[in-house]
Amino acid sequence: MFEVHQHLIAKEGVYILENMVTEELARDEADEFMFVLGHAKIKGAVQMIINPVAIR
Repeated sequence: MFEVHQHLIAKEGVYILENMVTEELARDEADEFMFVLGHAKIKGAVQMIINPVAIR
């Protein structure tokens, strides 16, 4: 189950950011910003709650 998640996240370190809320960035017409994403604290996890930050 969720083989893509297991491969991308746990084995390759690629995060799937499918549930990001970007409405505020679009409303503010933020076309340039620095995106910061901390890494998951649990090795081998396939799902993690993380707090991405966009700095204008």
